[in-house]
Amino acid sequence: MMNSLRCGKRWSTLSVKLKQTTKALCRRCKEVLDIVTNPHYLHRMMVLRAISLMAPVMGSEITCSKFLPVVVEASKDRVATVKFNVAKLLQSLIPIVDQSVVEKTIRQCLVDLSENPDVDVRYFANQAICSIDDAAAVQS
Repeated sequence: MMNSLRCGKRWSTLSVKLKQTTKALCRRCKEVLDIVTNPHYLHRMMVLRAISLMAPVMGSEITCSKFLPVVVEASKDRVATVKFNVAKLLQSLIPIVDQSVVEKTIRQCLVDLSENPDVDVRYFANQAICSIDDAAAVQS
């Protein structure tokens, strides 16, 4: 009986620590995402890199609600390097988010990028679109 009480207390303590960690991560996410408006393109690129690292850990819900709107907005950046990194990032988000999000949001963003005058942006956008098509073919 005593062991089950200790085990229950440990789980309770772990649960509290997990909630605190999640809140701290959310605060950090907001701080990182605020950098996306920085005028220097390398700072905006850093935000994209941070999203690529955090999205698999944070899961679909946070990725769709917090990260995806930032990425879609970054796809309209004036710097081509930011845009092709958006295309690569969107490709990495495909397995993380629901198929409906892929079709509604990610595909549309990639189609827009595939019409960009910059050859590198078009290349990475088309690569990501092919990934969506390949994933859809595997599921059928």
